[in-house]
Amino acid sequence: MDKLLNDLKEYLRIDGDDENASLSSFLQATILYLENAGVTQPTDYYLQVGEKDVYAQHRLAVHLLATHFYENRNVINPTSIKVAQIPIPYGLQSLILQLKWVYVE
Repeated sequence: MDKLLNDLKEYLRIDGDDENASLSSFLQATILYLENAGVTQPTDYYLQVGEKDVYAQHRLAVHLLATHFYENRNVINPTSIKVAQIPIPYGLQSLILQLKWVYVE
């Protein structure tokens, strides 16, 4: 998880360790979200077979969803729900569907 956390920090352009606890929580929530959506999570996100990075799409989905959680940390109450609620981007939804239905062995 440390390498995934460091990659997420690089993706978000975050220096230092001040946000590590929050980012770790977002990563764990992201992985659970993807599992609950039916995406089988790899045991090694960095598996290389020859020149092919097997789980690059998985990492991208993790980065995109964790970024969505990180950037949308606002509190939603009944009066602001339509204004404050930001849906998961369509491109990420499409990526999740691909990962759900195509299992890489």
